[in-house]
Amino acid sequence: MSAFKPAARAPLAGTTRAPAATRPSGASSPEALAVAVVVGAHGIRGWVRVHLHAPGSRSLRPGLRVTLRTGQAERISKILAVDPVPGKPLARVHLEGVTDRDQAEALRGNELWLARKDLPPLAVDEFYLADLIGLPVERVRPDGRVQPLGTVLALTSNGAQDLLEVEYQPPGRRADTWLLPVLPQFITEIEGRLLVELPIGMLPDALADGDDSDDRGEPGEPDASADSDEPDEPDEPEEPVE
Repeated sequence: MSAFKPAARAPLAGTTRAPAATRPSGASSPEALAVAVVVGAHGIRGWVRVHLHAPGSRSLRPGLRVTLRTGQAERISKILAVDPVPGKPLARVHLEGVTDRDQAEALRGNELWLARKDLPPLAVDEFYLADLIGLPVERVRPDGRVQPLGTVLALTSNGAQDLLEVEYQPPGRRADTWLLPVLPQFITEIEGRLLVELPIGMLPDALADGDDSDDRGEPGEPDASADSDEPDEPDEPEEPVE
């Protein structure tokens, strides 16, 4: 299973990743993590096709216990066999107790959850995305002020990359959201918060106020093109005409 590595960070305890394309409200927990979702049946002997939330993940392995969840219902099964689909974020999985196509098709939409203890270990500077939910997002403006940008509400995807949905509260209006691409050049630090560096145009207007003037010099610095405040010299009096 892949994980996110920020551009820079301080030590933080290991975390876990949540699905990108289909993210339920409980995509992670202290004990378990959703790693795939059943998208259909494969063949006639009870195999299912699953979409991996982290492409290339090897988290699903024969012998592991897996929890199947859909809505409020859940069941526990055992993975008998796994057959990755080359070049795609898919795998064919055979689950204990699923013996025909009808039973496999009935599992469509179920998410596969694994205990965190069964997940592959992370590198010291890696994070799974699910644990970013609930963290505040901030940036440091050019004048040194730390600006709150909201709180990570959910994970989503545009088909090409993972996105964090960030909720913020505009003054005098109801809460709104903006999308933060999960890319190292934008997220520079994760330690109890997400510290970001964003290009102009990524933030909503309510949060980007003044961005286009941040590089025009220090506040109060006079514009070189402005007229001088010194009074004009008085005109010389005209000579009387004889």
